[in-house]
Amino acid sequence: MRLLFVCIGNICRSPMAAGLAQKMLQGHAQVESAGITPYGDSTTDEVIHVMQEEGIDLSEHRPRDVVALPLRDFDCIVTMEPLVLRYLNEHCRVPRIKLISWEIDDPYGQDMDAYAQCFQAIRAHMEDFVAQLGFPPGDTG
Repeated sequence: MRLLFVCIGNICRSPMAAGLAQKMLQGHAQVESAGITPYGDSTTDEVIHVMQEEGIDLSEHRPRDVVALPLRDFDCIVTMEPLVLRYLNEHCRVPRIKLISWEIDDPYGQDMDAYAQCFQAIRAHMEDFVAQLGFPPGDTG
């Protein structure tokens, strides 16, 4: 299975979701992330710190544009907010059946508590998502 997580800038939410999915799915799926308007050349220091506490290294993450990916090749595309879902459906012509939308607040520019809360929201959604997919439970921390 190929999974893609998409947010706005691909520097906070979608890399965190992809990193957690890789850890939880333990090789049962190919996981990637992207943004509709990628920003900068790396994820934020706050994301790196929060994810390191979970045993996930995102220090090598580089933001990338969702339009550069072969979207038709993904089995499921999870968006971090409804705006991203609409963009992918309307501008990239991704069939609605492939799209799942979560509502995860963007922590960018906020304090570490906002990043930790963002991660906890992602974890809660991910636990439900993995259960719905029927994958064996992985390490959810």
